[in-house]
Formats: sequence, C-alpha cells, structure tokens
Amino acid sequence: MSGSLTGNIPGDIPGDIRDVAAAQIERLAIVVAGLSDADLVAPTRCAGWLAAHLLVHIRLGFAEHALSFAEPAGPDEAADRDFVSYWRDWPASASAATYDQVRFYWATGSAYATADGARRHVADTARQAAAVTRRAPSGRFRLQGHVMTAEDILAMWTVEWVVHQLDLTAYLPSSWPAPIEEALGLTVLTLDRLTGLTTARPSGWDDSAYVLKATGRVALSADERVFLGERAAGFPAFG
Repeated sequence: MSGSLTGNIPGDIPGDIRDVAAAQIERLAIVVAGLSDADLVAPTRCAGWLAAHLLVHIRLGFAEHALSFAEPAGPDEAADRDFVSYWRDWPASASAATYDQVRFYWATGSAYATADGARRHVADTARQAAAVTRRAPSGRFRLQGHVMTAEDILAMWTVEWVVHQLDLTAYLPSSWPAPIEEALGLTVLTLDRLTGLTTARPSGWDDSAYVLKATGRVALSADERVFLGERAAGFPAFG
C-alpha cells in the first residue's frame, strides 16, 4: 500500500494494481494495433502531435515503465512521492507548445520507414512493460529523482496510459475501446485529489470528460467555471 503523503486510506490503490496496470497497457496496445495508416496522421489532444508522434511518446514511456523497478531505494530512503503527489511536479503549461518542445517526437516518428514498423515497436515495448508489471516486486524504488513504492509507481503509470489513450482516440473516426474500468476509476480518484473536486460535477461530465477537463485537454466553459466556483482554480491538475 502507498505511503501517507496524501493521507491515503486502504482501497485508494486497487489491491490488484499489478493486474490493473498491465491490463491498461494491453488495452492501449490494442488501440495502437488497430490504428490504420491514415489514423496515424490524425490529430490528438497533445498539442503539436499527430497520432504518430504520440505513439513515439507512448513507446518511450512503456520502456521507462518497464525499467521502473531497476533501482531499489536504500533501506533508509523514505518515499517522497505517491501516486497523487507525483503529478504536482508536472503542472500544466500556460504557454502554447513550441517547435523546440515537439520536434524530437516529429523527428523520431519520421524515422520509421513504415507505419507497420511504428505499430510493431509499440506492441513489442507494451508486451515487455505488461510482463514486468505483472511480476513487479514490492518495496521502494528510485524513479525520476524521487523515491516511490512499487504500488504508487504502477498507479502513476496507469493514470499516464489512461490519459494518453483518451488523447490518442479523440479525433479518430468510429468507436474505440475505452480504458480499463478500474484504471479509469484510479485516474478519477487521482484527479479528485489534485483538483479537490469531491462533490457533484457539472452536467454532462462522465469519467472520460472529467479526465479531459481536469488535465487541460478540454477547457472549462464559462458555465462550468461558475458551477465549480473556487474549485475551478484546481483545473487543470497537470499537463
């Protein structure tokens, strides 16, 4: 179970978080495998990225996910982040995306000779990340300059993959598989903690709409700001 950094109580992180996290990776991989060549040049909710660019980011993230348990923390190193407080290091930017911020993903995406190569690379990395996730050890680990428990690391990555699944499918034609229910619920819980939105939501917000609003993918309307009142200051929770 995660530490006490945000006053966690039993049940905050699913007891089967390893299975939930792995299943969300696999769900996102299913979506990627179903993308047509035309889908790869569709826009996403990540500013400056087409779907092909987002695939590069997802593939690199899967690789980092798979390495998350490579460096155990020392016996005297306490966790300094949990699955909620981690995101406070990633505030949403008030500035528009710039060329310097997106060019790496453009360049890396263009290095694939074929769309099949891009899809296959994501599939291979997803399979590795899911396998590592299901057998993830317990304990505390160093990650991105912080120390986190294994369960908090898995919960954090699960939120990442839910958000990017919604980013990826936002402008694609037809219907696509939704994120895993338990993974979407964990994402909602994380955002509730970050935004302070623990009461009623504006009309029309299902869980996916809430995630998009709370991560700045979709801006709050004037009516929604009035409904939220002071709580609107917590949006977006991270970028």
